[in-house]
Amino acid sequence: MVTALDEALRAACEQRQLDPTGAELIHHYSNAVYLLPAEPAIARIAVGNESPERLRATQIVTSWLSRERGFAATTPLAGVDLVEIDPTTTVTFWTYYPQPTPGQGEPLTSAHLGQLLHDLHLTGWPPTPLQRWTPLESLERALLSTAGSDAISAEERQWITDRVSAVRAELSALDWPLGEGLIHGDAWAGNLMWDTISSPPRAILCDWDRVSWGPREVDLIPTWHAAVRYGRDESWIQDFITHYKYDLRDWSGYQTLLSMRDLAQLPGPLRRASNPPHAAALRQRLDALRSGDRTAIWIAL
Repeated sequence: MVTALDEALRAACEQRQLDPTGAELIHHYSNAVYLLPAEPAIARIAVGNESPERLRATQIVTSWLSRERGFAATTPLAGVDLVEIDPTTTVTFWTYYPQPTPGQGEPLTSAHLGQLLHDLHLTGWPPTPLQRWTPLESLERALLSTAGSDAISAEERQWITDRVSAVRAELSALDWPLGEGLIHGDAWAGNLMWDTISSPPRAILCDWDRVSWGPREVDLIPTWHAAVRYGRDESWIQDFITHYKYDLRDWSGYQTLLSMRDLAQLPGPLRRASNPPHAAALRQRLDALRSGDRTAIWIAL
C-alpha cells in the first residue's frame, strides 16, 4: 500500500532528479528516514510544524561543520536542496553512511559522545542565523498535534502544560557556567553513528533538527539522564567526563535539567501513541512524572 510518506518521497525525488527505486523506510520516530539505495542517499521527511527555514539552516550548519571546520557531523547531499511538499511536509537529503552489521566493530559509547561535544562546543558562529534554544518546544508541538490530543486526557494535558511552565521558569533563573554557543540540542548516544566513508572509520553526530544557540549544559544532560532513566551505569558517565572534562553533577542546576530531560522524553511516544509499544512507554513515563518518581527505569524506544 502506498502511503502519504511514500508519495511525498517520490515527489521530492522527482523534483531533485533522484532515483527512489527500492526506497526503504529504515526509521520512523520524529521523522521518517528512507534509504535510497539507487543513489545511495538518505531522505528525511519532516511532517508537522517544522519550518523549512529551520531545516535549511540545519543543512547549512552541518555542511559548514563538516566541510569547513572538520567536525564529525553527518552532511547533506551536496548540491541538493530540500523540497517543500506542502505546508506541513518537508524532505531533506543526506549523505548515506553504511553501518556495521550488529555485533561487528567497536560499539559507540558516551566516550565518543563526550569527545564530539567537547569539539562541537569549541566551534564558533556558523554562517547562518540560528534559532535560540527554547526548552521543550517539541513537547509543546506534540501537545497540539492530533495524535497527542487523542493519547492523553484533558487533565493530563493541563498537568503537562503546567509542568512545562514550571520547569521553564526554573531554567530561566539558572546561571550557566559553561556559557552559550552552538549546541546540538538532542545529544544522546542514539544520535551517534559510524562514518564508514572515512578511513579509518570515525564516530559522527547525526540528527541535527534541534541545532540552536544556547547553554552548552543542554547537550550534556542526556548522558546523565541515560543513567537515571535507562539503566546506564556510572562508567557511562565517567567515560563521558573523561572526554568532555566536566561533571554536570557539580552544578546547582543539575536537577532542573534532569526534570527538563524527563519531559523531553514525552513527545515521541505522544505522537505515536496509536502504536502499543509507544503507548506503553508514554503511560510509564507520564505516570512516573506525575507521581514524583525520579528514579524509575523507563522503557527505551
